[in-house]
Amino acid sequence: MKEKVFRSPSQYIQGQDLLKSLSRFSEELGSSCLVILSKGGMVRLKDALDENEKNAADAAFHRIAFDGECCTPEIDRLVEESRKLNCDVIVGIGGGKVLDTAKAVAHFAGLPVIIVPTNASSDAPCSALSVIYHLDGSLDQLLILKRNPDLVLVDSTIISKAPAHLFSSGLGDALATYYEMRECWNTDSDNFFGKKITLAAKAIATQCYETLMEDGRKAYSAVKQGLCTRAVENVIEANILLSGIGFESGGVCAAHPVNNGLAELPATHPFLHGNKVAFALIVQLVLSNAPMEEIQEVMAFLHDVDLPVTLAELGITGMTENDLKLIAAIANGDPSIHRLTKTVDEPAIMNAVLAADALGKAFLAK
Repeated sequence: MKEKVFRSPSQYIQGQDLLKSLSRFSEELGSSCLVILSKGGMVRLKDALDENEKNAADAAFHRIAFDGECCTPEIDRLVEESRKLNCDVIVGIGGGKVLDTAKAVAHFAGLPVIIVPTNASSDAPCSALSVIYHLDGSLDQLLILKRNPDLVLVDSTIISKAPAHLFSSGLGDALATYYEMRECWNTDSDNFFGKKITLAAKAIATQCYETLMEDGRKAYSAVKQGLCTRAVENVIEANILLSGIGFESGGVCAAHPVNNGLAELPATHPFLHGNKVAFALIVQLVLSNAPMEEIQEVMAFLHDVDLPVTLAELGITGMTENDLKLIAAIANGDPSIHRLTKTVDEPAIMNAVLAADALGKAFLAK
């Protein structure tokens, strides 16, 4: 029997105003930090970072601006900067591309990494994965890292005040975690690392779903007002930690391959990853012939948190035959989709996309 594997960050710490205390946590890993963040983040987070440095004893924090794309030249530049400054810790503060860049820099520099997400838009902060792009923005590679982050430090005050549509996107990405794990579990398929799923990963993905169903709507409502409530804290953990462990150690199935196909259509480019995964989850439920009650439950949740249940809500108002074939070819070419309990091929995927859209239209018409 193939071995089971469960992976996670070495530490996950969540609470309010934690960025001001970064030095308290970083000193366990080193004394000279290369802090990577966007130019906008430099401005927005200046006060918190200044206060942190005031409280630091002997630690050095070298702030450096991220150039805007997680690509090989930028990673190489930052690795070189870390060596020039004799840094022994990499810190990434910001959104997905900043965090993926920081993880890749630490990977190639052979240094520990601290990840500080400034929104809860996806489950990327906890993963041992960096999505690398070319300079023109096209996909270069999925870089599998040697290990997960050494510390994920989650400042819930900052995240609760980030734009609400980012939080909403994270809900879509996190909701898919349970349903994709369930298909992998039911077919005894491999997880993201090509190993078997542990009971711990199954339990975490299930808890992710239960947390969203219990607190997701309340949390989204609070975040739209910039408030940090107990429900918000719970959902931040679900979006970042539970979903992060859930997708890696629990496995992905059809929602993410269908998302990859949707992402190739120019009309979807303005939409965040979690928005596309949300609609793709409905497609997965159609492919697996899930009960209508379950599909309705998922669509109701997505609609309540302003996520799409139709193609039009993803900007696709005139789906062509070629568009459908492209989505299906990309999705079918990903081995993950064949972890479904039902056998699928390109025509089945094309039909499922249209059927999911029809279900969404009928739901919205009620």
